[in-house]
Amino acid sequence: MINLILSVLALAGLAIAGFGVFMIVQAIGRNQPARSGALLTAVGVIIAVVFFILSAGLVEIQPSEVGVVFNVLSGDLAETPLGPGIHVIIPGIQEVTIYSTAQQEYTMGGVGDTSARVDDPVVALTQDGQQVRIDVTVIYRINPANANRVRERWQERYEDGLVRPALRNQVRAALTQFRVEQIYGAEHEELEGAVENGIRELMEPEGLEVSNVLIRNIAFSPEYVASIEQKQVAQQQAQEAQFRVQQREQEAEQARALARGEADASRIRAEGEAAAMELINAQLSQNPMLLQWRYIEELGDNVRLLVIPSNSPFLFDMESLIAQSGVDVSTGSTASSPTPVPQSENGTDAEAE
Repeated sequence: MINLILSVLALAGLAIAGFGVFMIVQAIGRNQPARSGALLTAVGVIIAVVFFILSAGLVEIQPSEVGVVFNVLSGDLAETPLGPGIHVIIPGIQEVTIYSTAQQEYTMGGVGDTSARVDDPVVALTQDGQQVRIDVTVIYRINPANANRVRERWQERYEDGLVRPALRNQVRAALTQFRVEQIYGAEHEELEGAVENGIRELMEPEGLEVSNVLIRNIAFSPEYVASIEQKQVAQQQAQEAQFRVQQREQEAEQARALARGEADASRIRAEGEAAAMELINAQLSQNPMLLQWRYIEELGDNVRLLVIPSNSPFLFDMESLIAQSGVDVSTGSTASSPTPVPQSENGTDAEAE
C-alpha cells in the first residue's frame, strides 16, 4: 500500500514537471522570462525522483509474509529475513523476495479427490506386492526463520522441486512396510504417521514445516478387489458353518443336561424306594404279622367271606398274637377256639354258610 502511495506521488511530481515545461514553452513564445516555468519543472522533477526512490527503497511485509534480502553486488543474502512491517532497502543494490508463511496444501491425487491439480495419484506397491493408487495431501508452511534456505536452494520452485518428490517418495517407502489389508485397518493412521515422519525429515531442513499428512483415497487393482470379494464370501460362509456347529453343540449340551436331570431323578427315586424298603424290612423284623394285617386292610369293604387254603401263610398265628397281647389263658378266661373247618377232598376249606 505504501509503495502505491509513493508511486502516485512520484507521478504527481512528473505531472508538475510537465506543467513547468509547458509554462517554459509558453514564455519563450511570448518572449517573456521563463523563470517560473523552470522553477516549477525543477520542483516537479525533484518530487518525482524522491518519491520514485522512496517507492523503490521501501518494502512492506504483511503479517503472514517474510522477506529475504539479496545483495546484487556481493551475491549474498542478508543474515536476518525481514519480518512484518515497512523496511528500507537500497534500490538497485538490494532485492527482496517475499514468501508467504501461511499454511499451504499440496495434493497428489486423482482416485477420488477433485482438489488435485492434475490426475496424478501416487502409485506404489505394498509389502505383499499389491499395486495401489493413493490420493495424499501434505499441509506445510515456510518457516520464517529458515526463509533464507528456501531462497538459496529453491527460489520459487520449492513445490515442484522439493514438496512433490518428497511426498511421492515417502508414500512409496512407507507402503513397503504394510500389507494391503493393513491399509484399511487399524494401521491406517500408522501409515500416515510413517509418511509424515519421513517427509518431515526431508522438508524441515530445507525451511518447510510439515503440519500434517492426509491419505484420502486408496484404489486397488481389479484383480485384488475380486479376490477380496471372494474372501469375504468365504469368510461369511465359514461363519455361518461355525454358527451351525455351535448351535448343534448347544442342543447336544441341552440334551445331555436333560438326561443328567432324568438320571438324577431316577437315582433319587431309587434311593427313596430303597430307604422305604429298609424301613419296611425293619418293621417286619420287629412285627412279622404286620404284612398279613396290611393285606387284610387292603381288601375291599364289600368282602364278607374269604376262602383260603388251610396252609395259607395269610392266616394269623393266634398263639403269637396271644403271646404278644399278654393274655393269661390259664386263668379260666378262655377264648372260644375256632371251629375247625372241614376240608374238602381237594384240600381247600369248605365254604361256610
